[in-house]
Amino acid sequence: MIGETIINFFQNFGMLGFIVALYFIFLIDSMIFPSLPEMFFLIAFLFQPDIKWGILLLFIALLGIFCGNSLLYILAKKARIPNFIKEIMKKYSSMLLLGDERILFLNNIAPVLPYSGAFMAVNEWDYKKSIFYLESGAALKFSILLSLSNSFYIFFSKGMAKKATIVLIFITLAISFTLSYLRKRKVEGKGSKI
Repeated sequence: MIGETIINFFQNFGMLGFIVALYFIFLIDSMIFPSLPEMFFLIAFLFQPDIKWGILLLFIALLGIFCGNSLLYILAKKARIPNFIKEIMKKYSSMLLLGDERILFLNNIAPVLPYSGAFMAVNEWDYKKSIFYLESGAALKFSILLSLSNSFYIFFSKGMAKKATIVLIFITLAISFTLSYLRKRKVEGKGSKI
């Protein structure tokens, strides 16, 4: 897994290494393919379970999401994407629950829109609105994960808090995969009726 490779490469640099690794994981997740950023976000928090560290990680995550989506948006705007691919992307977007920038907020909960920066460009969505929805959805999601994990360390022993955070990682991934799967099936169902 690419995320593990990035973490392993940067782990010898201590906390700074975790920050750089997390940035690249979110950047790659935004631009290329899913890299399970929730898992690595919480693992990085386990490195030093402190709210100040968690807020720094949240900032790095949001920065990675911003940079990755913005870069992909710019590349998609400048690239000569074949018209048939643009039409497929537009049709797919229109079949989603929300066919405009607002889907980017929900995409943090049930990821059904890969390469969101490219979809922003192809659909000619408003860049500022798109970034707002991307960042606010991510901020909400990762703030909740951070708050839950931090509360484990307040209310439980360190060992139990670590185990609870690991369980939270698996629950988050399971919910994300399930919602994504259900949403994709619903979209595919709509597509077959068209």
